[in-house]
Amino acid sequence: MKSAIAALLLGAAMIAPASGAEVPTERIEAFRDFLREFRQENAVLSFSVALAKDGEIVMTESLGWQDHDAEEPTTPQTSYLAASITKTFTAATLLAMEADGHIDLDADFTTLSDWDGRCEWLGGSGIIFGGGTLDDGRTVEPVRCEGPITLRQVLQNRVQGEPGTSFFYNPVVFGRLSNWVEENTDRSWRDWMRTYVIEPAGLNSVAAGWRDAEGAAALTHLAPPFRHAPEQSDGLAPSVLPNPELNASSGIIASAEDLAAYSVALDEGRILPPALREAMWTPPRDPDGEPAPYANGWFVQDWQGHRLVWHGGWWPDAYAGLLLKAPDDGWTLVALGNTDGIRTEIDTLTKAQIEKNPLAAKFLELFVAGE
Repeated sequence: MKSAIAALLLGAAMIAPASGAEVPTERIEAFRDFLREFRQENAVLSFSVALAKDGEIVMTESLGWQDHDAEEPTTPQTSYLAASITKTFTAATLLAMEADGHIDLDADFTTLSDWDGRCEWLGGSGIIFGGGTLDDGRTVEPVRCEGPITLRQVLQNRVQGEPGTSFFYNPVVFGRLSNWVEENTDRSWRDWMRTYVIEPAGLNSVAAGWRDAEGAAALTHLAPPFRHAPEQSDGLAPSVLPNPELNASSGIIASAEDLAAYSVALDEGRILPPALREAMWTPPRDPDGEPAPYANGWFVQDWQGHRLVWHGGWWPDAYAGLLLKAPDDGWTLVALGNTDGIRTEIDTLTKAQIEKNPLAAKFLELFVAGE
């Protein structure tokens, strides 16, 4: 067993060759060099990254080990809990369901059978999603339990205070969208997500929660979570597996290659037709007339004249990930790890500013800025 974190972090690197797509080879090699340094600096034991360009996966890189003993190297099949990246799957599912007449996104979410009790609990929980004051002194209004709040407002994270007024990221309320669907249709949330996203995209290795028998391959390749532990000689310690159940907020279990394939399927219209996909990425307007930083299950922003759509995923002391697309430029970045070292402390409660994440910044510098 290796006793120092540096030894673990300088461990195995398995690299898949680029496809036949025309890509800037020197920039890909520069990105690979950056990824090795980034992994060491941020103590990501198992680190998987994929790039897609114009409908093809042009790079996958698998760095490190899935275990403390350096016996199980990270491979292209290594999977992770993708956490809130699941929200992008939810958005596509709900928009497709509405297009087919199964639901109305303007229906009242607060008809959910347990809403009154849960909303009351949230307001008294002391967590910021129930209202309170941010570190910078800004006030977060509580969710108004009496409603009405529409499904669309929940999907767009516009439920604090007067519903539909402004964006504040609220994964607790968002997660209950799946419960509403199950109460108001005759099928499970997993079944709907498989019907509208996983199966059309051919994502046979993706699990929609750990009870998904059809996605068993993802479960057999799951990298166990680790936390940063300065008290340990190697700086890492095994962590408790976070909740792997599927809901609207989290539960997708996938490899970086799987999520890159998902991104390609979105681009090719195999999940949503182009007009509906664009609607998914079109944010509402805030009271000042400016576009909100969150559309339907995706953060959206302009960066140096380039449109970016993205979502992060984070289970504290366990997993972190990023799915970042520059759709007009044809580029996608996927990164997943079995520590939360990928995550950067930036404000995602009220803003979209992914360029402040060093991994995203390097991707944008190398591949998007020059497009």
